[in-house]
Amino acid sequence: MSPSRFRVADIMRRMYKQKLITIRDGNVSFKPKNANHFYISAGSVKKNKLTEDQVIKVKFDKNTNISYDTENGLYKPSREIYMHSFLHTSPENFDKDLFIVHAHPLNMISYLGLFKYRELNSIKDCFPELNVGKIGPNVKYLDAGSMELAKSCYENLRNHDIIGIERHGSLSKGPDIEKIFEELETLEYYLDSYLKSPNRFFE
Repeated sequence: MSPSRFRVADIMRRMYKQKLITIRDGNVSFKPKNANHFYISAGSVKKNKLTEDQVIKVKFDKNTNISYDTENGLYKPSREIYMHSFLHTSPENFDKDLFIVHAHPLNMISYLGLFKYRELNSIKDCFPELNVGKIGPNVKYLDAGSMELAKSCYENLRNHDIIGIERHGSLSKGPDIEKIFEELETLEYYLDSYLKSPNRFFE
């Protein structure tokens, strides 16, 4: 198996261990720099035990058409594949390593609002010292796996490091997976602090 497949599988298992996803949630992809392919986690599999053969290689051409085949026919890419491919096939990302991480962090989902809508970047109003990357505008609720969701995620994330997706989770990108994990963990810590504050009920 390739090192890239190992990295994607390992990231998914770490996400579950750090409670950023549940067993069936989330997806991760990785594109090596100057490559016309990327690797993405399979859909409909248990992410806490994701194996390297459950990571799919996806090829793309200069027209951004994507194609993939599975060695054993058992697994298919996550249904969120276009959420990843729009970013991986973008010319500005061709000459760099790129990880894309779609997580379902509990505190973030709660903060974005099940009943009251909030922009993720508004957490910096409460904690101005919050040291994370560029937080883009939220993506409003759209059906999971839809082309509309993928396009909105691309537009909102392309010039940022992380975005919130209403009633869904988060989407992060970058060349350094450890930095992505650090920023998710940092955001979850401060969001948890906000959500536990009694004063929030008087907003």
